[in-house]
Order: sequence, then structure tokens, then C-alpha cells
Amino acid sequence: MTIDVSSEIGHLEGVILHQPGIEIEKMVPNTIEECLYSDLLNLNIAKKEYFYFEKVLSKWTKTYQIMDLLTEILKDQNVKIKLVNEILEREEKNHLAEELLSLESKELARVLVEGWKDELSPLYNFFFTRDASSTIYDKVLIHSMQFDVRVRESIIMDYIFEYYFKTETFSPSNYSPKANTEGGDILIANENTLLLGHGMRSNKKGIDYLVEHYSKIKPKFNILVQNLPHSPESFIHLDMVFTFLDKDKCMVYEPLIAKNEEGFEVTHIEIDNGKVTYHEKPNFMKGLKDLGFNLEPISCGGDNKLYQDREQWHSGANFFCMGEGKIIGYSRNTNTINTLNKAGFAVLNAEDICNDKINMNDYNRFVVTIDAAELPRGGGGARCMTMPIKRSKVNW
Repeated sequence: MTIDVSSEIGHLEGVILHQPGIEIEKMVPNTIEECLYSDLLNLNIAKKEYFYFEKVLSKWTKTYQIMDLLTEILKDQNVKIKLVNEILEREEKNHLAEELLSLESKELARVLVEGWKDELSPLYNFFFTRDASSTIYDKVLIHSMQFDVRVRESIIMDYIFEYYFKTETFSPSNYSPKANTEGGDILIANENTLLLGHGMRSNKKGIDYLVEHYSKIKPKFNILVQNLPHSPESFIHLDMVFTFLDKDKCMVYEPLIAKNEEGFEVTHIEIDNGKVTYHEKPNFMKGLKDLGFNLEPISCGGDNKLYQDREQWHSGANFFCMGEGKIIGYSRNTNTINTLNKAGFAVLNAEDICNDKINMNDYNRFVVTIDAAELPRGGGGARCMTMPIKRSKVNW
């Protein structure tokens, strides 16, 4: 499949997923924080919830599972040796090389994700496939993760794109060891505009890297940066407070994105034939409008501040577009779903779609709702759990 993503809303033609596995059950209360969670998850329930999420997507588009892709590339002995050695070198566990390299590809893939004895940590966060890599136009950005517990995710994704999809990658790690970015902080507005979050996971050096990168390859380019609060932890990424829904609509956490009540910086970085200019904006919506995006903001939680805060906490602003006006998110955020319905989105239950009671193609604009209690407690939503690799072009 050709890698190509130039918007958040183009018809989805390919997406990478990872079904949560035993790795999320290897947390215990005193390791929750270092695993980057705020609670323990029940795997059996999470898998049942994920089943409907994945099945809806598979009815809509081509889906790839990380475990399958990883198993496939590990069948090549040279790739296997190179990947294992890079991971062990990075994690200072070179003494495991002989033992791991003796494993068959499927077992080795499982070990690299689920962990190995007390030697290799599990990848607790890998079902949030959004964060380790981002398809940006015709290349893939391999993120330089801030926390060591997630670094192996980026290494694995780098190898998957190089050896399975045969795609060129780039990374802020080549710019500075202190440059950090994550996929939840990167939204593609169009072919000449990126939206970035600057917060707990993506830092100034990471943003500087992207500015420098695109100033070399794009004559005219815009980057709009929203500074994010460092607490509570639900503000971890930009896509937890803002996501595209259609060409004319977006989902927002209103107090920050529309009103900017706390005065967080919003900066338009303009690139013009190598010249970089910075323009401050009063809020994110004004910045988007000045860039030509006339979007109607739909408020996560509706117009009630109490529900705005409650539903943002459980990823109420984190929707994933399968196409223009065709989105998926959590049903538990009832005020958000009701607000979407009033804005013209038909509400479709994921289980009904999976049981062929509803055909998504019968609706022009819809929100698929996933019944979920455990998945949101992991700290992410539908966009967090998807890594698109191809979308159709959007005629703006």
C-alpha cells in the first residue's frame, strides 16, 4: 500500500492497529505511574470493547495489526538480527541477544510486545498506535518518545515501515536527543498546514525540528501550535482537546481551544521560502480561521462546564475520522454525542454495525459509538488507537 495522508478527514484506505494483549495485565499498583497509566485495566473487558472498534474499522477499510506486521518482517534473518540488537543496545540488555534470536518470528514478536521474564518490559501503551509514528504526506515520522517505557514502540514502527511498507522515515532523534514528539500532538490540516500540540509529550525542540524539516522541503507552509496544560493528565496531547470531524466542523474542548480561558500560547509559524515568522494568536480557533479553515466548533460535553471537564477526561474530544463527516468515538460521553446529533450526525451503535443491522454507507454524516468502560481508562480515545497510513485526497 502506498503511504499517503494529507488530511485528518480523507476517506480512510489503510490503518494500523494493535489489539490490547497480556502486556496491559502486567502492571501492578506500584508500577502504574511508570507505565504511564492512572489505573489498572481489566483485559477481558478491554478486549471485548476493542473487538467492536476493530470490526467497525475492518468493515470500512484495510486494517493491519502490528503483531502480524512484526511477525512478517522478523522472518527475514537479517532484519531480525538488526532489530533485536538495536532494541537490546538501546535498553542495555545485550546479554539477551542469543536467547531472543533463537526464537521463531511469531514468538519473538510476542516477546518484544508482551515482555520477557523480568528482563524486557512489556509495551503497556502500544494499543495507542497513534503515538509512536505518524504518516505525514508521503513519509512517516518516527517519534522520539519522552519516556523510556515507550521507546521500543518507535523502533518497531520504524522497522515495520522500512521493511514491510518500504517507506522513507524521518525522526527528531536525528536532530537532537532531547527533541520529543508524539503522534497525538500532530494533526494534518491539509497539504500545507500542520497543527501541533506543545505539552507533556512534545517539546519545543521537537517542534523546532519539524519547523526546520518543512522549511527545507516546503516553499509555503504553516504550523499552528497550541500550548497545552501539564495537568490534569487528560491534556496529554492536542488530539485530547481538538479533532477534525469534517471540512466544516471540529470537536473542541471549549475552555482551552475556543475561549483560551487560561491564556495558553497559540502560535502560527509561517514558512515562506525558508523564512520563518512567528505570529501569536488569541486562541486556536482564531488561528485556524486566519489560515482559511472556517470550522464550526462542536463542544465536548456540550455547553455545561461540568460535563465538558468530565467528558474531556474520558477522551470526549478524541474522535477519529473514517471519512468526511464519518467519525467514531466513545458512547459514554453522552453529552458530547447528543451535541453531535444536534449538529447533524446520525448516532450509530458499533455493535449494530458489526451485526449488520446498520450499514454505514446509508448515512452521509454519522458518529459510530463504541460502548467502552475499560479502554477510556487507558487514557486515550479512537484517534489514539489508530495510525492511518493512507487516505484519499480532500477537495477543500
